[in-house]
Amino acid sequence: MALDEQYLRESSTVLLGVTLWIVPSRKDAEKLKHIMDIRPASSARTSEASYPSFEPHITLLSLPADSSISLQELRASIPKSTPLKISFNSVNIGDHFFRSVYIAVKPTPELWSLHAHTHKALNQEPRTPLFPHISLSLNDAGRIKSIEDGDGVALNCSQGAGEDWMSTFETSEIWIAECNGPVESWKILDKVSLS
Repeated sequence: MALDEQYLRESSTVLLGVTLWIVPSRKDAEKLKHIMDIRPASSARTSEASYPSFEPHITLLSLPADSSISLQELRASIPKSTPLKISFNSVNIGDHFFRSVYIAVKPTPELWSLHAHTHKALNQEPRTPLFPHISLSLNDAGRIKSIEDGDGVALNCSQGAGEDWMSTFETSEIWIAECNGPVESWKILDKVSLS
């Protein structure tokens, strides 16, 4: 069964629970959305539910749908810190609906520390496959290139024929999101500053 068909069959009943998202600044999020919004023509899609719109993010923590952890406990689990620099390592194609095309993020000690801290503070086992990564939607090959020193990738986030290459972003916020049902119905419950 194709990934999209499986997702469609399950999307109205899928309860993913509440998650913590590491998010780029609004400016950098808009740049990434130029890549994320590239989609095939309607006639080439297997369904209208394919390639949903969503905010670019790294899932830091994912709670089961039946978790009783409160919003206050989630907020308290996020330590104060300086903004995190997020660097792109590669763009990969996966075999899971939520990771069909994604940016593999360079795992830094700061990211791993934040990941470990939030899970320990909430007494949760990690449920964040391929951490850290940023899921995308469709891309065309002309919008991805290796960085000249061979240490990562850059994405051309321009809206037109120009160039606006992006290979990193800095984050200063963690979002708390409820991810139940179809992707486009996910809700942002709160935004927590790292500083």
